[in-house]
Amino acid sequence: MMKIEVSAPGKTILHGEHAVVYGKAAVAVSVSLKTSLTLISHENKVVLNLKNLGLKKEWDLNVLNDYSFPDSDGDITPVNEEIIEKISQVFILNSECNSESQKLALVSFLYLWIYISKCYNHGSFISCIVDIDSELSVGSGMGSSASYSVCLATAMLVFCGRTTPSLLPEDKELINKWAFQAERIFHGKPSGIDNSICTYGGALLFENGKVIDILSNLPSFSILLVNTNVPRNTKVLVSNVKQKHELYPGVVDAIMAGIDAVSKENWHLMKDLQDSPCEMDNLSKFQDLVEMNHHLLKALDVSHAKLDDIYEIAKKYNCSSKLTGAGGGGCAIVFLYSKNGDSSFELLKNELQQHEYEVHDIFMGCPGVQVKFQGQ
Repeated sequence: MMKIEVSAPGKTILHGEHAVVYGKAAVAVSVSLKTSLTLISHENKVVLNLKNLGLKKEWDLNVLNDYSFPDSDGDITPVNEEIIEKISQVFILNSECNSESQKLALVSFLYLWIYISKCYNHGSFISCIVDIDSELSVGSGMGSSASYSVCLATAMLVFCGRTTPSLLPEDKELINKWAFQAERIFHGKPSGIDNSICTYGGALLFENGKVIDILSNLPSFSILLVNTNVPRNTKVLVSNVKQKHELYPGVVDAIMAGIDAVSKENWHLMKDLQDSPCEMDNLSKFQDLVEMNHHLLKALDVSHAKLDDIYEIAKKYNCSSKLTGAGGGGCAIVFLYSKNGDSSFELLKNELQQHEYEVHDIFMGCPGVQVKFQGQ
């Protein structure tokens, strides 16, 4: 029997939301909330148990071998509509899923399972039982789909012997490419930030669709990740910003340039903090940049009354806060550092909870995907 255990962190965008779509810089950091996966080899069936989504599916491999799927293409098979449609037809997903989240999770699993099998398992389907659970809320900007995709790609690639359990740099590069394809199923045209940070961990600087720099030894910053529990639609929010850009290109370009400058200034600070993690002047500047970026994003009309409320509550305790992700709801982050030395963070946390926000006391900069392997 083969047993593979995988974990991948979630993420938060520290700076660069929306601007990254226009080729500007963005800073992403891993967070200590994670997705966990266990894959155990089995005979003649594949089982998927998504604990946090309340879904369990089982398929007989003898039946599935009668179907053909669009051919794989080299080392990575790009997702396309033909593949998604074929998967949906064969597995009759529309009638079996209670939510869009369940359907997208199933399609992503089946895509990775089918095409990693075709590419690296001598054309035979991987026979296994897969259990997945996650501490990451779906649709809140915490990277739940990317963390899920990274775990799946890693487990299947290790199962096929295509990557090593020690996860060498070239292994992570391959995992990241497959996870990006799965992210396309979830989000259409993802930037690639989420799957990259969930793969590599630490912090990364992303610009013009590429990872520019990585900090793998980031000091562990304590933050509050505060979920407003207000659902939001990333595609709609991105579209709204696009409309504003079409109406007021000069104004929106200036805001995007400001966000870009914040991201790059913050990156330099983070590099300095690697060497001097307790340098007060750098921490104070870090806090200033967090506040500046919240106001820049608010100017793009992607904030929300509850996100602004969190900002004001944090301000009462001399802490900085900003929305993270697409905005319009979802989550805010609160940086637990106070310029005046006040350390009443428990009072801050209690007040946020009294306002019925979901508060996660976590740290950012944790390791990326990790594997434990047991073979015969």
